Amino acid sequence: MITSKTHHGFTLAEMLVSVAVLVLLVLFVSRLFSGAATLTTASNKRIDCDLQARQLFDRMATDFAQMVKRPDVDYYIKSNVDTEPGNDRIAFFSQVPGYYPSTGSQSPTSLVAYRINSDNSSPSFNKMERMGKGLLWNGVSTTHTPFIFGLTTIVNNWPSATDSSGPDPDYETIGPQVFRFEYFYFLKDGTVGVIPGAPGMQDIAAISVCIAVIDPKSKVVLSNSQLSTLAGRMDDFSTSMRLGDLLVQWQTALDNTNDMPRAAISAIHLRHHSF
Repeated sequence: MITSKTHHGFTLAEMLVSVAVLVLLVLFVSRLFSGAATLTTASNKRIDCDLQARQLFDRMATDFAQMVKRPDVDYYIKSNVDTEPGNDRIAFFSQVPGYYPSTGSQSPTSLVAYRINSDNSSPSFNKMERMGKGLLWNGVSTTHTPFIFGLTTIVNNWPSATDSSGPDPDYETIGPQVFRFEYFYFLKDGTVGVIPGAPGMQDIAAISVCIAVIDPKSKVVLSNSQLSTLAGRMDDFSTSMRLGDLLVQWQTALDNTNDMPRAAISAIHLRHHSF
């Protein structure tokens, strides 16, 4: 006896429901991966900025720790003569190795300087540079200035260490993503100052440095003129500010910037360290 079997397939409605569910699952998974990628990108940008700041602060920590602090030794710092509006500059003698001339008696001291390059024709424009000029003990060389005591020796003998654009072979780019640099002092009397009062920086307990760093991938979105404009919107430190006020002002300036891509502005990170 032969019996017939009935074969049931999917109806059109069931197929449509299945396709709709599959589409929803695909959309959900794609949005999940997109969100994860966005978070990963943001995290990588922060890591890049943190790494840049850490490397710069580590170098500064060594230079400041070995600074030669004597009343008869010159420093180029903020003063009543030059309050250094905008990006700051600092130059001092430090007992760290530098780039020495090929001949002459090497001293253990170097001229160290930090600046944001302001020469728009330089490849280091809007980047943090460090000078490490190894000095000689003697005055035999006619082309290399030896270590000299006395005031104003830095500006008179190494003017490129005191400005923001003068070329010098002993400058190197140490913070390619750092475009804003400001420093102030913690004085031994417990106050915060911009200009030290005692010679040889004898009244300074610590130097506090604030920087603005932009992620390298986001930096390509902004032109150098836009970076300069941003730096100009970030105020200088003043004695009327409390600790932390400067970075708050900088962040407010960034938050209120509406004439530049927000994605790039949000990739700027502000860092502070005291030495």
